[in-house]
Amino acid sequence: MIISRHKIINKVIDKVGLRSLPLSVAFLLLTVCLCSCEDATNTYSTRELVRCNYVVSSYTELFGSLGNYGQFASIREMGSGKVRMTLAATGKYTDYTPTKVQQYFYFGLGGLIVGTNYNGENLAYDLSCPYCDQTAYRLSLSDNGYAKCNRCGITYDLNNYGIITSVDSTKAYGSVRALYRYRISFDGTNLSVYN
Repeated sequence: MIISRHKIINKVIDKVGLRSLPLSVAFLLLTVCLCSCEDATNTYSTRELVRCNYVVSSYTELFGSLGNYGQFASIREMGSGKVRMTLAATGKYTDYTPTKVQQYFYFGLGGLIVGTNYNGENLAYDLSCPYCDQTAYRLSLSDNGYAKCNRCGITYDLNNYGIITSVDSTKAYGSVRALYRYRISFDGTNLSVYN
C-alpha cells in the first residue's frame, strides 16, 4: 500500500498538534524543526585549533592503533617540548622530539585520541573531557575502546563516535555532550588530523 507524501505530512501535523495552522505554515515549522536537529556524533569541532601530520610507520603507537580495529592512541604535548604518544591497549608511551615542522603542530585542547573503530573507520577526538572543558582534565584510555574522565566520572565510547556510555550516579550534571571530534585522513602511511 503506497501512502502519498501529503497523507504522511498530514498525519505528522495531526500528531504534533499543528492542525490549527494553515498547512503551508505547519509544514514550514515542521521542516525547520526537523532540519535544526543536530547529530552531535557527526559534528566536527572547531573549538580548538588542530593541525598535525605524521608518517605512521615512524611511530609505533600510531602504527598499532591505526592498523587494528578497536585500537586507539593518544598524542599530546609535554611541558618539556616533547610529544608523548601512548598506546591505549598497553599503556606504554614514547616521548618524541618534534621535528622543526612538528614544532608548529596543534593538538586541540588537551591532546588527541586517534584510532580505528570496530567498523574500520579512522577517528580523532580531543583528549580533554568536553564536560570539564579544560586542558588539565584529560581522559584515561582503556584497552577496550573507552575513555573516562577521572574528575567527573563520565565514560565515552571511542568505537561509537565518542558518545557517553556512563556517568557517575552520585553527581548532578548539567549539559553533557559527546567527545569533540576532528577530521582525520589516513592513507595507510600518512596521518593528518585537522579541523
